[in-house]
Amino acid sequence: MDVSVILVSYNTKDMTRECLESVYRFTKDIEFEVFVVDNNSKDGSAEMIEREFPQVRLIRNPDNKGFGAANNIAIRKSSAKYIFCLNTDTLLLNNSIKEFFDFMEKSENENVGACGCQLLDKDMKLQHSYGCLPRISRIVLTLFGVAQIFPKWYKKKYFHSPYENDTEPYEVEYVTGADLFMRKSVLDRVGIFDENFFMYFEESELQKRMHEIGYKSIMLPKLNIVHYCGMPNENVPLAKVKIFRTSEFYYYEKCNGKIARLFVKMLYLIRYLFCIKFDKSYFENILLYF
Repeated sequence: MDVSVILVSYNTKDMTRECLESVYRFTKDIEFEVFVVDNNSKDGSAEMIEREFPQVRLIRNPDNKGFGAANNIAIRKSSAKYIFCLNTDTLLLNNSIKEFFDFMEKSENENVGACGCQLLDKDMKLQHSYGCLPRISRIVLTLFGVAQIFPKWYKKKYFHSPYENDTEPYEVEYVTGADLFMRKSVLDRVGIFDENFFMYFEESELQKRMHEIGYKSIMLPKLNIVHYCGMPNENVPLAKVKIFRTSEFYYYEKCNGKIARLFVKMLYLIRYLFCIKFDKSYFENILLYF
C-alpha cells in the first residue's frame, strides 16, 4: 500500500461526504486506502459513510478521543508507506495525494519527514498552512507590543508568509495538521501523535521530534487544498480557547519543562491584566490560567 488517507470526523457529515468524494474523484495512479475514525458523531456521519462509502475503513469510537488519539488508531492499523492526515473540512482540487507521494519518493527528499501544501479558504484565498514552532520569545514580543510596532519584521521572524509567486518547495518548521503527509518509517522511529494533546499543537510537537533526528518539513506551494474551517481570530467559543491554551501549556511543559509552562501562564496573565478591557469575556479568559 502506498498511502493511508486518514480522516477524523466529529459531527461533520456533509463536509465529510464532500471531502471523501473529492478524494475518490481525484486520486489516481496510486494504491491508497481511506480510514475514517468517527469520534462518536451524533449527526449520522458514521451511518452515511457505511451507506455511501463502503470502501472506507470506518472506525467508530465510543467517545470523542480528540484529533491525535483518533489519528493514532488508524496509523497503528496502517501498513502503508505514507500516512496522509486530512481534515474532514477540506476539499481536494486535483491529484494532490499522488503529487505528495511522487515528491517524497524522490531520492533527494529522503530527509523529508512531512510535507503539506498551501491551503485556501472558501473564497480561494491563501490561508494559514504552516508556521514556526511555538517559542516563548514570540509571546514576549507580542505582549510588549513589538509585534504590533514592527509587523513586517515579526512576520519574517516567526512566519513564512504565503505569497502568490511561491512556486518551489521550501522548508518550514511545521505543516498544519489539516493536510499532513508523513513518512511512515519516520513515525516508526519518533512515535505517533502525543495523545495528551486533545486538539491543537500535536502536529507541531510531532514534527519537532522529526526535526530532532534530522528530518525536514516541506511546503509544496504549487498544490492547493480548500480548507473551509480553521480557528478564527475573533468570536472563538470559550471551550475552544480552553482546549487551545491547555494544549499550548502542555507543549511548553513537554518541550521546555514545567518552569516554562508556569512562565508562559504568567505572561498570558499579564497580557489579560493590562491589555484587555474589563468585561465578561475578560474574567472568563482569566479563569483559563488557574
